[in-house]
Amino acid sequence: MKNITVSSLLKKYKIRPKKNLGQNFLVNTNLMNKLMDPLDLYPDEDLLEIGSGLGVFSSKLARHALGVLAIEKDRRLIEIARQEFVEQKNLKFVEGDFLKLDLESLLRNLRLPIKVIGNIPYNISSPILFKLLENHSLFQLAVLTVQKEVAKRLVAAPGSKDYGVLTVLLNSQVCCESLFDLEAGAFLPPPEVTSTAVKISFPNQPLHNIYNPTLFKRVVKTAFNQRRKTVRNTLKTLLKNNKIKPWEACAIDPNSRPERLTIAQYVTLANFLGPLL
Repeated sequence: MKNITVSSLLKKYKIRPKKNLGQNFLVNTNLMNKLMDPLDLYPDEDLLEIGSGLGVFSSKLARHALGVLAIEKDRRLIEIARQEFVEQKNLKFVEGDFLKLDLESLLRNLRLPIKVIGNIPYNISSPILFKLLENHSLFQLAVLTVQKEVAKRLVAAPGSKDYGVLTVLLNSQVCCESLFDLEAGAFLPPPEVTSTAVKISFPNQPLHNIYNPTLFKRVVKTAFNQRRKTVRNTLKTLLKNNKIKPWEACAIDPNSRPERLTIAQYVTLANFLGPLL
């Protein structure tokens, strides 16, 4: 297998990263290996890569998997990757916007649930996380590189300033773990922020019994849209009948701020409100 680096391909093809696509290429080989470790990848497993770039990391991953399906939006990079790694028959590059792909159709011929890896663009990290969440039955675990501030929100505890909508909605269905930081120098071009690798595990059984996921999301977003107000006041916009006092039935302090409620309390609250709204 020929030794190809991201830096050599950038120079060879005179590639300039596109800022509007949030392109920051991981060039540190040691960190690529470090990102692979928590995947615990077996030779009989398929892998989905979000944002394959020039395909260097994709190629490395394919040596340890049954197959790698690598998604990339930038046509320039896809063409280079297909050309440079054509000999790896278990590596398939797909041009497309991950947020617009029909994942169920795309992955139907793979061994499900599969594992996911990706150095995802900072500007669309939340939409990507929610897309994975919406298709959670397809996945086993994901190792993703995100902005450090996003990672803090993913693992935040109730009562902290980072605890919010993203924390509650994701951790109601999956388990998030912060792994390690990646300094700006590990990328080309270096981003202006520190990145963090996170591990997301998708359990076989639901973590919480949410009766109406749409309503649950609505309750959580309504609460945190007015996080300086008390639960009593934030819920008023949802309640048609002012005589209803859900916090009493759910054993929740009505004077609590939204960030003080646990995920289980939000689930209880949404399940109680379902028949009333």
